[in-house]
Amino acid sequence: MSSGFTNTKKNTSRIALMVSLGGMKSKHPFETFLSEFIPKAAKLQRQVNKLSWIMETTASSDAADLRAEFEAELKLLFHDKNTYAQLLKWQQDPSLQDPLFKRQLQLLCIEFKKNQIPEELLRLISIKEAQLSMVYTNFRPECNGRSLTENEIKKVLSQETDPEKRKKVWEASKEVGKQLAPLILELVALRNTAAHSLGYRDYFQMQLELQEVDAKWLLQTFEMLEEHSAEAYEKVLNEITAWQQNRFHVSKKELGPWAWNDPFCQEDPIDDANLDPLLQDKNFVEIGKQFFSTMGFDVDPILKRSDMYEREGKNQHAFCINIDREEDIRTLNNVRPTLKWLEVILHELGHAVYELGYDTSLPWLLKEPPHMLVTEAMALICGRQAYRAASLKQLLPNHQEHIESFIKAEKGLARHQLIFSRWVIVMTAFESALYQNPTQDLNQLWWTLVEKHQKIPPPPGREGACDWAAKYHIGMAPAYYFSYLLGEMLASTFEEHLTKEHPFNCTQVGDYFKERLFSSGNTHPWYQLIERATGAPLSYASWTQEFS
Repeated sequence: MSSGFTNTKKNTSRIALMVSLGGMKSKHPFETFLSEFIPKAAKLQRQVNKLSWIMETTASSDAADLRAEFEAELKLLFHDKNTYAQLLKWQQDPSLQDPLFKRQLQLLCIEFKKNQIPEELLRLISIKEAQLSMVYTNFRPECNGRSLTENEIKKVLSQETDPEKRKKVWEASKEVGKQLAPLILELVALRNTAAHSLGYRDYFQMQLELQEVDAKWLLQTFEMLEEHSAEAYEKVLNEITAWQQNRFHVSKKELGPWAWNDPFCQEDPIDDANLDPLLQDKNFVEIGKQFFSTMGFDVDPILKRSDMYEREGKNQHAFCINIDREEDIRTLNNVRPTLKWLEVILHELGHAVYELGYDTSLPWLLKEPPHMLVTEAMALICGRQAYRAASLKQLLPNHQEHIESFIKAEKGLARHQLIFSRWVIVMTAFESALYQNPTQDLNQLWWTLVEKHQKIPPPPGREGACDWAAKYHIGMAPAYYFSYLLGEMLASTFEEHLTKEHPFNCTQVGDYFKERLFSSGNTHPWYQLIERATGAPLSYASWTQEFS
């Protein structure tokens, strides 16, 4: 398949021409509506995003309260039934022909549809989400009389060899679940009530449809990916089990989730810290700047606005946020000098350059990805470079004598992909079941799925616990996790598509992403965008070929 590189300026001119041609015709009433409605939506969204940033970086309860108020106001802007009825009428109007206006109308109808729920319910959901975020941001588990950050928990699980000490820290990592579970269940009930009011079976089903994802296709795709990589996963799991037994001097039966290097057994534990000693004196900000500059992206302004290092009262979960859909793009990290944090920085900056790449002539509504899976693909492909031997040579140019360690890191990437795929399948299956029946024994369901897909038996004594609620995304980013595995599939497709002719970090690859992925924003549904970019529908084939 040809790389399909084309000129970015040509594509920019095409979109600008489409906008200008739309403006030359007599104005459709929908255009007038957009000129009045969008500035209000953009202003409120910017306020919500700014308050989110303050809340996540300072744990300010005032910011959380204000954010809940502005988010409720934003949702109410999309709540008016008369406006929604008019939008639906315009969808049937044959005189509205401009593709950019038709796409904006389609997106507005989706946004209005999901907000056609009682006003009090909209406000309640916003308040509960803000409360949940504050609990998560402020919580630090106690172990042996000392509070622990997520980074400290992972450090113990990465370095400690005493099984009893590891078990205590692993158990402490789950304590946040007890705090979050009641709030999450309140939110699940509210979200389901909202979904029922719109005619959906439950919130999870509603979210898939509103994200233009076919539920049957999604579940079948994951099932086939799991089936086609079963042998490779079993081999990796046997390798990890033997390594853990040798490391902790215990039998296979005595192993538990505490033997992994992260609380959810979602990362590769072997040689996890192999390259960490080489990173102790490295400036990750400078490494990130240099890495993206080789692809033609200037991330320096983004990094200057970002919050990079851990402290009290700050969210421990990394993310990227576009404040205004213009240039105010920021990342939040809690950097420590580890290979994992190098991956995270490259990942979040991958999101950031996607946000930077929208054609500036696009209308505000279209300056976003058509689905999170496509921006995840860009972030994931960038994060993978922390494990690619060829990229590590460039990221760490003064350590060429450690080429064997670089090669080990790349082998670890394959293990990580197989391990992480099972984790995503667990999360997706759990969320689907959670919203279908939130009154069931959720912790039993959680460990049943972990054992089925990850092949990790539940440890004794977890009956009645809330281990499921300790995962950030269950409460704070619902119906999202499947995007990671779809993104990994797309990342492998891009790597196969591009690197046959070019090394990953070069200007040609940067130009390809700008032209084929970023510039058009949300002018096409995600499945059309992917087919335009790669020449074929999204499939697990490239991923299984690479990692199985």
